[in-house]
Amino acid sequence: MPHSSGGGSHGGGSHRGSHHRSSSHRSSGSRSRGPVTRSSSTPFEGATTYMYYRNKRPVFVYANYDIRKTAKKAWTSRILLLIFVVCPVILMSAVILFLSGHFPKPLNLNYDSRIYVDDRVGVVKDPGRLMASLQAFQNKTGITPVVVIYPNEVWQGNYRSLEKYAYEDYINRFDDEKHWLIVYTTGTKEDGFEDWYWEGMQGDDTDPILDGKQTDSFTKNLHSLFLDKQYSVDEAIAKAFEDLTPHVMDKYLSMPGSACLLVFDFIFLGIMVFAMDFHPIREKNYSRAEVCDPNFVDQEACEYCGGIYIVGMHVTCPHCGAPVKPHDYTTDEYGNVTQILN
Repeated sequence: MPHSSGGGSHGGGSHRGSHHRSSSHRSSGSRSRGPVTRSSSTPFEGATTYMYYRNKRPVFVYANYDIRKTAKKAWTSRILLLIFVVCPVILMSAVILFLSGHFPKPLNLNYDSRIYVDDRVGVVKDPGRLMASLQAFQNKTGITPVVVIYPNEVWQGNYRSLEKYAYEDYINRFDDEKHWLIVYTTGTKEDGFEDWYWEGMQGDDTDPILDGKQTDSFTKNLHSLFLDKQYSVDEAIAKAFEDLTPHVMDKYLSMPGSACLLVFDFIFLGIMVFAMDFHPIREKNYSRAEVCDPNFVDQEACEYCGGIYIVGMHVTCPHCGAPVKPHDYTTDEYGNVTQILN
């Protein structure tokens, strides 16, 4: 149903429109730590030696936990974190953008889009300029503006306010929600005071374009123009539309604090990614690591592909699959391994 976009009177100032868009936002996350674990590229007490190949060379990792199982568990934890924390935050950010963002698209003129000015008081002095300003507004937005100028008697004594009358006038004139009706009424009191009132009434389909920021700006501007004696009624309305039209389709976040909430969301997501210690390449290597006897320290290049492998761990090259040279080993009383090449 149509609703007020704002209005005012000569003696009572202006008032804002009745937009009702709102949203709430909350995001949270937690992370708990288990027992302290350690991994290093150098040996330390209590560490198990792991080895994997990368770029045809062995890489050693020393850890007091099974890096192969931890790598697999890390991916499971991240998937759960993605589902229950990250995705909801992203979804909430999208909702904030949808509710608070002003990303207007022109309305389709597939309705009775005739623009007209109904002046029953005779105050319009420059109808050409007024119609041109209304037409320019419609060309840019697809919203059809209509201006009616009546004596105060049409509503005073029958309605509690001009807003009530403008609402009824809108639904009697239009069978759609794509118009913007500007109602101006006037009369002169016994003391000569010009007692004028005005009200804007917009259809619901205009809300994505005429949000609170746009209509509040228009209301403030038009009311000040009505108070400025250098403008006639129609000149004030024309100038208000001329001032609004160039900026009415601008894109921005219309709700206060929305930008701050989005910045908070992105910071939160960044912290979560950092906290997840996200190293996919490292964990892929960890998942295929092998426990390595710390006494196997000799390395040799494959005669076929040139890749380096650990002597004593393979009978075929781990890189190309070719047979490796046979080797014999002896162990002394202290457990030290000595290689004897055949």
